[in-house]
Amino acid sequence: MSTSAVIAVEKPVPGAAREPGVPTVIWLLLAGNLVVRAAGFAYAFMAYHVAGRGYAAGAVGAVLAAYGIGWTVGQLVTGWLVDRTGTRTTLLATMSVATAVLLLMAEARSLPMLLSGALVTGLVCDSPRPVLGAAITELVTDPRQRARLDGWRFGWALNIGAAIAGGIGGLLADWCGTPLLYRLNGVACAGFAVLAARCLPAGGSRPARQVKVGYRQALCDPRLALLVGSSLATLTAMMGVFAAVPILMSDSGLGVGAYGLVQFVNALTVVALTPLLTPWLSARLASGPRLDIMAAAGAWLALCAGAQALAHTTVFFTLAAAACSPAEIAWFVVAAGVVHRIAPAGNGGLYQGIWSMTSAAASVVAPVLLACALPHGGRPVLALATVAVGLLGAACCSPLARSVPGVNLP
Repeated sequence: MSTSAVIAVEKPVPGAAREPGVPTVIWLLLAGNLVVRAAGFAYAFMAYHVAGRGYAAGAVGAVLAAYGIGWTVGQLVTGWLVDRTGTRTTLLATMSVATAVLLLMAEARSLPMLLSGALVTGLVCDSPRPVLGAAITELVTDPRQRARLDGWRFGWALNIGAAIAGGIGGLLADWCGTPLLYRLNGVACAGFAVLAARCLPAGGSRPARQVKVGYRQALCDPRLALLVGSSLATLTAMMGVFAAVPILMSDSGLGVGAYGLVQFVNALTVVALTPLLTPWLSARLASGPRLDIMAAAGAWLALCAGAQALAHTTVFFTLAAAACSPAEIAWFVVAAGVVHRIAPAGNGGLYQGIWSMTSAAASVVAPVLLACALPHGGRPVLALATVAVGLLGAACCSPLARSVPGVNLP
């Protein structure tokens, strides 16, 4: 059966009954995502952890690259797994492995152990992301409810969690060292595994007629291919400047405290704007995917990222970071909504995993953009490259809009 045929057959039947409320399992997964993200010290402090073992910058970079590779592959594997084994089994397996490897990473000292530990950590630690996305796709049919949930998923679970991990993690690392952070991260993953085992239902009861789509079929879906390309470009622009900001601020004579302020303001602005923007986005997405909003948000993100590359003061860096926030929320909610709409029934995990993979891939590609741009023209070249990549992502929304049914064209 061709990809288009599978997708045509497996889409949910129009006019199917819509839920009056959000299933309890969604709230449990949101809470679990927040806890794991808030205790997600492993990646945030991995460079410090490896350097604290006496290794130089080359080894630190290799360990971070191993994590990035694992993260990219892990999103794909988790998405495939959740479609075939269910939410509970997937989380129980991945969070149990995460618990074990994080506890081992806390004690690891040899470079081979750190490299292999980082690879496995990347594979499993972000598994709750596609699992939650797949649950929203499968269990919530109302696009307005989906938009609200995606807004809370991004604005609160990701950003509040990241702010807690960065703030508390920095204090704990100063007081007790990075091994404690890995143990706490492992305990949080163990707690989520217990929650999955005790509170989540066993593998879902999906109709037998639902055909499972493979990676090749999914990537041959032009809508998903365009969304992946657009997302990778937009996220590369965003993450490229985030990776560059510490270097740029240091070059401007600004210390780590100023960098922490910029990150805090960005996260705080996202958290504050989420309850304001989410109802507005929810109302607009009720009538269609709104790729026009996604394109505008992507273009604004590119311009703000380019402005950060040219900043020299704490105020300028902070204002540019805050200006990104509304576009971040809008872009994520609309892009996630496209995934919900195009994923064949019973294959939400695979589509969510492939889309989530773009975040991991961008974290690998973005430093390459930074390394190529800064030595060959400095800040102006970095700004131009960042804006160009971001605008390319926004431009991809035009052909994507023509391929997704029910789209509101500008």
